[in-house]
Amino acid sequence: MIPAAAVIGMDVSRDWLDGFCASGARRLCLPNTVAGHAQLLVQLRTLPQPVRIGFEAKGGQEWMLWATLVAAGVEAVQLSPAQIKAFALSGGTRAKTDRIDAELIAGFMLFRSEAGRRLPEGNLRVLATLTTRRGSVAQIG
Repeated sequence: MIPAAAVIGMDVSRDWLDGFCASGARRLCLPNTVAGHAQLLVQLRTLPQPVRIGFEAKGGQEWMLWATLVAAGVEAVQLSPAQIKAFALSGGTRAKTDRIDAELIAGFMLFRSEAGRRLPEGNLRVLATLTTRRGSVAQIG
């Protein structure tokens, strides 16, 4: 099992990153921008290492953050929204806010430390991004 100090659940939206660090129940809220990602990396350096961050697949909004974290040597995994939802329901959580989602993601990562997929390399990353974008556009039309 991963030590609790290393686990951060992150809810990624278009504008914001809401995080929950399992050790000490610390929360963070940063803009989902290049500057916000840089601030996150600074904050991660203050935590016991190694750090593991998990977030749900959110239609591509997480890709820039994911690439930044991996480039900085942080283990970051993308989790299935269906698994997080099932985990929430199994614990009786029905409320849905970004802060609650971040805490649920951290709890899920502690429960299933092997879960999540790694950032795809090169052309696979481009293909995954295009597929995600196509899916979101197809749902609109």
